[in-house]
Amino acid sequence: MKRIVRFATRPVNALVLVAVAAFLFAAAATAVHGFPKPLDHDEYSYLLQAETFMSGRLTTPTHPMWRHFETFHVLQQPTYASKYPPANALFIAAGWQATGRPIAGVWFSFVFMCVAICWMLQGWLGPRWGMAISLAFASWVSLSYWSYSYWGGAVAAGAAALVLGATYRIVNRRAVPGNALALGVGLMLLANSRPYEGMLLAIPVFVVLARWFLSDHPGTWRQKMRSVLIPLAAVCLIGFACMARYNSAVTGSWHQLPYTVYQKARAGAPLFIWQKSAATAPTRDVVMQRFMASEDTVYRAAATLNGRVDFVTSFANDFLLILIPATLLLPFLLIPAAIRLRRIRFALITILWVLFGMAFTAWFLPHYAAPLVGLVLATYGVCLRLLADLHLGARRIGRFLAVSILLLWFVKGAGSSLWNLARSGPRDTSADWPSQRQLIADTLARHSQRNLIIVRYGAQHGPGNEWVYNSANIDASRVVWARDMGEVDNRPLIEYFRDRAAWIVDINDDSGPYTVRPYIPSAP
Repeated sequence: MKRIVRFATRPVNALVLVAVAAFLFAAAATAVHGFPKPLDHDEYSYLLQAETFMSGRLTTPTHPMWRHFETFHVLQQPTYASKYPPANALFIAAGWQATGRPIAGVWFSFVFMCVAICWMLQGWLGPRWGMAISLAFASWVSLSYWSYSYWGGAVAAGAAALVLGATYRIVNRRAVPGNALALGVGLMLLANSRPYEGMLLAIPVFVVLARWFLSDHPGTWRQKMRSVLIPLAAVCLIGFACMARYNSAVTGSWHQLPYTVYQKARAGAPLFIWQKSAATAPTRDVVMQRFMASEDTVYRAAATLNGRVDFVTSFANDFLLILIPATLLLPFLLIPAAIRLRRIRFALITILWVLFGMAFTAWFLPHYAAPLVGLVLATYGVCLRLLADLHLGARRIGRFLAVSILLLWFVKGAGSSLWNLARSGPRDTSADWPSQRQLIADTLARHSQRNLIIVRYGAQHGPGNEWVYNSANIDASRVVWARDMGEVDNRPLIEYFRDRAAWIVDINDDSGPYTVRPYIPSAP
């Protein structure tokens, strides 16, 4: 048994073990629920971006009929592209290209996150604790949407772990080019996944690195330049050049982010609570106007004191419980004892700093705080180590308690996955609108002709359930989805796609049923 533990806790062996376990946990979610279909606006946007990258392009020229293809979180002008930074879509594209399934890219990002966290914790806590916590974390978080949707989160968490793991090693007498390269890659991935939260995290990291560079640690400033600053600068310069190239391709300006261009075009609810909301939505589409009005309502509520209280409770209830089960949070009570360690003071200050910056934003979902995952787990790990040193008289009862917590953490996740696998059966998706949308597209695509589906929304349709999303190459698609803009405005669309069979589907009650019938315009 000791030989097995010794083998598994060697740094490289532990990373391989965590990678295999994380992949199996992520794949288990798909085995239980089936291959996921995109549900939210963001997921469709990321899939569009990934498909664009798979085609060898950074973006796609604006379609002549683009007004019929307007949809959420997707630019139509100056080019046809997702509004989001590209890191998450690059992982999805890699998995999609390798296996033919986009969800495999989510598995890849999940494995990257767990391995990067293990590597970080090996430095912060030691090899055994780093491996044990990473395995328990991987088993538990695999039950969340981070391993089974296209929202992202894992990429930013893994990137931040690279940054924090490399910084810890650099300032603790391991200032080698490899750690500097890891730091640079982590920073670039953060800038292209969660740029705002990544910037907040980078500020205390740069303060620590500046103190290290100016300190009397072994090595001259020339050695520090050669071993850390030059490799770091090289990676960052290459990364910023790639970002400038991507921005230029999508928006026409190297310094204009697609996200900001989309916000200006849509004039939707602001990102920060001090900004003013637009008076009217710049679109004729009623559904998009309805969605922007609902966003504005949420924004106005978020800008109140109650909204900021909700932000704090959401972080505590949603984000923390994705990482650690509620019943196992008690070790955090030892934070007052752990704070004597410099690295924990850094972790807590950084967590509070990032949360302070996030408190000025109007929106919060758990994956927005993904850059804090490594710091939360490191703090929890130190508390567990302190618990392991607890003695009752001559007996060291703390080790049993700490090991029990780790085992419970792991078993809660792994046991739930195995239980779900054992009891999983045929899935009924008859009332699932994404499945119905896919069924309509697949049914029409079986015929030899290509198809155009015009979507007509009713008053009861919820704007969160959007049907009009298309692939990166619209004209080459077997099925094209378009918004109904009235018979007069639909004529140019029908004429453009005159070689396709035209259909119309009415979407009123989002629970269905959905009837597809031929689109027969009246004579002009």
